[in-house]
Amino acid sequence: MSTQQSLCCPVCRARFRKTTECSRCGADLTKLMTLAATARACRNSAREAIHSGDFKRAYLLATQAQKIHATQNGRRLWLLTSWLNSDHPDEPEHGGLHPW
Repeated sequence: MSTQQSLCCPVCRARFRKTTECSRCGADLTKLMTLAATARACRNSAREAIHSGDFKRAYLLATQAQKIHATQNGRRLWLLTSWLNSDHPDEPEHGGLHPW
C-alpha cells in the first residue's frame, strides 16, 4: 500500500491521472490539481524550514498542507514538526493531535 493517498475524481471516484479532465466522466479537475500542488509546495517549504532550524514555520506549513490535502506522509511530517516545535517553551501549545 502506498504511503500517499491517491487522489480521485470527486464525481465518479476514478483514479486521478494528473490531467485536468477526468478520463472517465469528464469532470474538471483543475481545482483538485491546484490544491494538491499547493499542499505539496507547503510540505516542501516545511522541509526547508526544518533544515534551516525554523521549526515554528515548519509546523505551520505542515499544518497548512494537511488542512489542504491530508496524506500519511504529510501526517508524519506534521508529527515531526510538532515534536521539533515542542522543544521551544515560548511557543504556543499545539492543543493535542489533529485527526488527520
